[in-house]
Amino acid sequence: MLLNNILLVHGTQIFSLQGTTSGTRMLLPALFILVFTSSLTASPPNILFIVADDMGWADVQWRDSSMYTPNLEQLKAEGVELTNAYAQPSCTPSRAAFLTGIYPFRMGIQNSVFEELENISVPLDKKMLPQSLKELGYATHMVGKWHLGFCRWDMTPTRRGFDSFYGMYNGYADYFTHTEHRDGYDLVFNDTPVWSANGTYSTHLFTQRTIDILKTHNRSQPLFIYLAYQAVHGPHQVPEHYVSNFCADVTASEDRKLLCGMGAAMDEGIGNITRVLEELGYMDNLLIFFTSDNGGPVHTGSSNWPLRGSKLTLWEGGTKVTSFLYSSSLLRGNTSYDGLVHAVDWYPTLLRLAGAKKNIPNIDGLDLWESISTNGVSPRQEFVYDINDDKQRAALRYKNYKMTWNKPGHPDGWYNPPPGVAQPPEWNYTSEYMLFDLDTDPTETTDISSRRQVKKVYKHMKSKLDSLRLTMPPQLHPPKLKEGDPTNWGGAWTPGWC
Repeated sequence: MLLNNILLVHGTQIFSLQGTTSGTRMLLPALFILVFTSSLTASPPNILFIVADDMGWADVQWRDSSMYTPNLEQLKAEGVELTNAYAQPSCTPSRAAFLTGIYPFRMGIQNSVFEELENISVPLDKKMLPQSLKELGYATHMVGKWHLGFCRWDMTPTRRGFDSFYGMYNGYADYFTHTEHRDGYDLVFNDTPVWSANGTYSTHLFTQRTIDILKTHNRSQPLFIYLAYQAVHGPHQVPEHYVSNFCADVTASEDRKLLCGMGAAMDEGIGNITRVLEELGYMDNLLIFFTSDNGGPVHTGSSNWPLRGSKLTLWEGGTKVTSFLYSSSLLRGNTSYDGLVHAVDWYPTLLRLAGAKKNIPNIDGLDLWESISTNGVSPRQEFVYDINDDKQRAALRYKNYKMTWNKPGHPDGWYNPPPGVAQPPEWNYTSEYMLFDLDTDPTETTDISSRRQVKKVYKHMKSKLDSLRLTMPPQLHPPKLKEGDPTNWGGAWTPGWC
């Protein structure tokens, strides 16, 4: 496959991991790409798993023509678009679900994101995807945003299955200076801060690190790269030429124009990575998976239109994510798959492709490879959006029905519509338990819980949701430890303080 929309970077300098200038290079925007190992091929496939951060449902070109994501659009068009893919409503829970196959509410980490100075991580007794892939002979590398705990060394990526880690521990930082929380520097290679990267845009850094891995990898070993871009999460920062060259048609707000530029930079990185994959011959045995980690935050210019709600809510706009698979050898492309897919399903699905012979015990994820690759019926017929007694809310999916308990979250309307479309008014909650038929009402406008024809479905789903709430473990409430302040560690965020 050749992408026709590769962009050239405007003379950006990228620094090597040792801090020396490696010259002007072509760069690409960030994307969720998976390269999978499969028992269906002569050798296990390579897997590139790409996560975009906070990318809303309508933050891509094929849903809003003023956005600029041509490389993503072409990969999606030539691959398998997942039209009913879901994640958690915020960063940490989704990433935990991707890598463990377990609902965050079962681990007590569903409440929100991990914050700096917290003594918390994904429970260390939970085996992660890269650990299982290493047992199958894979080289495993992580690039980008971790956000799954780091106050102890055994919580960090290279102790949880990755051979290398180039990226950030926290969930938020300046894209150029790589500092934010308490002025701590947050960009490391394995265990060491990369001070020389100060001043270089993180999307470019993460793209170049991915390309370097591809160029130096021993091709006799299957490869897994987990590329978790910082983009398009705030703060809204991007080299100006991306905005002026590709986002002039964005008139909704300055925030949305900057978000468009960030998406364009990430998309460029995807195109450049794909070019290298083609040049080096990876495409013959590769799976690319792209996804967002949650819906977009509508108060900073993101759009989930026409879906309801925002990041941090259990509405469709907070949990339904842009997602697709691409492989020229493993999948029949130019199609879509409308079966239910949840973040927890990628762990067992990818292991199936990698050649695992046994089912993974004690997880919530399901192996969806056969149903996706044949466009068959998904074994996923229900899933839990979330259960959170701290926030007093929950939601459950069963086939085409969605039940919510209490208030699914705010903002709870429909936001940032395309030009010329009026924004609908806010909406009042009708009952403690609401029921929506997403086949006929995908934008959640009508609560049907009182209708006689859904009485059995309502009773079944309410009983299931109430049972899950009563049997879930307590939410973790970790202490914040001042010992982790970067001023105690030479100005950088580092493990070793809890």
